[in-house]
Amino acid sequence: MARKLVKKQAMDEFGKLWVKTLREQLITTQPFPKRASGKLINSINYRVSEKQDDWTLTLLSEDYLKFVDKGVSGTQRRYNTPYAYKTKKPPISVIKQWTRVKGLPEQAAYPIQNKIFRFGLKPTNVINKSIREIEYRSKWINKFEESISTEILNWVKESFNYKNT
Repeated sequence: MARKLVKKQAMDEFGKLWVKTLREQLITTQPFPKRASGKLINSINYRVSEKQDDWTLTLLSEDYLKFVDKGVSGTQRRYNTPYAYKTKKPPISVIKQWTRVKGLPEQAAYPIQNKIFRFGLKPTNVINKSIREIEYRSKWINKFEESISTEILNWVKESFNYKNT
């Protein structure tokens, strides 16, 4: 039971760090940071749930994070992505919203829509980058190791009726 709780705690710590790191990655994406209205960044969260006596970590966000992450191929430029514009252009309403947030004139939305349709959206790979950043920092590993060592120490104390005096 304790091992199960330690794993949940480790997943929870990783989830918090992943959300923080992913948000940082989106804000610092170059050459175009992904922070217009803040809707995508604010939507990023996680959930730890139990499935079949194990814990699962699920990343939660606005649906369009997958397009920002994997990119979208256009009619004239292809990317290694499962998403592509073929006959239907990106929604003009969303692009108009984006131009308002960016302080651009509304009529700029149509040329932007056409450019995205033709040339697509370049993948950012922010999800993998954020995981690699976490691995690089390895903060969560230290917390996990600390939790495991505490669990082992408690188990040893309980097993041998050790009393701290």
